[in-house]
Amino acid sequence: MPPLRSSAPLVLVVLLLAACASTPREANRAPKPVADTPASVPANRNLRRGMTEQEIRSVWGEPIAVHAGKTPGESILVYRFDVLTTQRMVATGVDHIPAVDPVSGVPRTVLDPVFSPQQVTVVQTIVLQLQDGKLASWARQLGEQRRFD
Repeated sequence: MPPLRSSAPLVLVVLLLAACASTPREANRAPKPVADTPASVPANRNLRRGMTEQEIRSVWGEPIAVHAGKTPGESILVYRFDVLTTQRMVATGVDHIPAVDPVSGVPRTVLDPVFSPQQVTVVQTIVLQLQDGKLASWARQLGEQRRFD
């Protein structure tokens, strides 16, 4: 019979493999979207060529703008929605603070930044080109809107 010390690494490897095999796979999946907006439309409801305008509107709702295209039978639908809103502190000014240099004793002015909260919203714009009432192509663009409250 082999000594217990020589079989310890083998037991350790078997235990590690057993632990890996029982790890739930759910942890590796992406979280489900919270809201059912165009930014989080499930894969089976994404855009595809040939969709009718009615199908697009039933999934995505009303566009913010509709334009006539350059050619007969062409129309453009524009959708815009917020993807992410966050707030950050941004230097918006400077305070001039009188001070005295501790080494030389010379009066000086210290510049101290003034910070204000800025709301930043990432906006996605989707432009759909329809030809004869069916989706022919589309383009997506990300942008930012910034404002101070």
